[in-house]
Amino acid sequence: MRFDRLTSSEAVAALAARPVALLALGAIENHGEHLPLGTDNDLAQGVVDAVEARIPDALVLPPIAYGQAWSTAGFPGTLSLSVATLQGLIVDLGVSLRRQGVEVLALVNGHMGNLDAMKLAARQLHDEHDMTVLTLTYPGTAAVQEQVLEAERWHGTYFHADEMETSLMLHLAPEGVRMELAEANYPERPATFDVTPTPWTDLSDTPVIGDPRVATAEKGRAIVEAAVEAIVALIGHARAARPGAGGADRPAGGAGGTPAEGR
Repeated sequence: MRFDRLTSSEAVAALAARPVALLALGAIENHGEHLPLGTDNDLAQGVVDAVEARIPDALVLPPIAYGQAWSTAGFPGTLSLSVATLQGLIVDLGVSLRRQGVEVLALVNGHMGNLDAMKLAARQLHDEHDMTVLTLTYPGTAAVQEQVLEAERWHGTYFHADEMETSLMLHLAPEGVRMELAEANYPERPATFDVTPTPWTDLSDTPVIGDPRVATAEKGRAIVEAAVEAIVALIGHARAARPGAGGADRPAGGAGGTPAEGR
C-alpha cells in the first residue's frame, strides 16, 4: 500500500500490523543518449512495485530520487548528494518509522553509488534504534546475469547504461528507452581504477560502459524476477527473526547479491 496515500486512521491500522516498509533509492544521473536521467529511479521503483505485489501488507514509501553520484558528477544532468546527507535522510526516515512500530525497513536500491550511505544508515539504525534494515541491490541475480547477458562486461561488478541496465529498463520502463541512439563504449580502465577515486569524465565523454545494443526486455525480466524472489525471501527471514514475530510460523511473502550498477 502507498504510505503517502493513507489517511490518519488507515495509517494507524496499517502500522499496527507491524509491516515491512519498502523504500526505493535511485539517482538523477547521466545515462548517455539512450536512457533518461531518472533511470535508476525507474528501476528501483519498478522492483519495489513487483515486491509489493508479493507482500500485501508492505508499506511503500515515496522514493528517495537523489543519490550519491560523485563518479559521474561531471556529466550533464547528474545531481549528487553527499554520503552524509543521504545517510542522514535514511536514518531520519527510519527513526520516524521505528517510532511508529515499523521494525524492518527494506532499502531497494537502483544505484550502486548509494551503497556506502545505505550501509552506514543500516548500522546506525541497528545500533541506536533496534531496527532491521535490508540493503538490497539486485540480490540473487548473479546466476541469471551469467545466463542471459551476452556482451563483454567493462568491469566485473559495475554496470551503467549497458546491456544489463538497458535490459532492465526495456522490461520495467520501456517508454524511456531510445534504442536507436544506443552505442557501445569500452573506455580504457586505469590500473588504479578500483583503488582510488576516479571521475568517469577522466575515462570517456560518455558514462556508458559496455554494449547496450544487445539489450532485450526478456533479459531484464529474468533479472528482475530473480531479484524480486530474493528480496521477498530476505524480507521474510528478517521479519521472522524479529522478537515476537512467530519465527518459522510466519510465511515469507505475506509477512514480510551481487551489486550491479557501479560508480
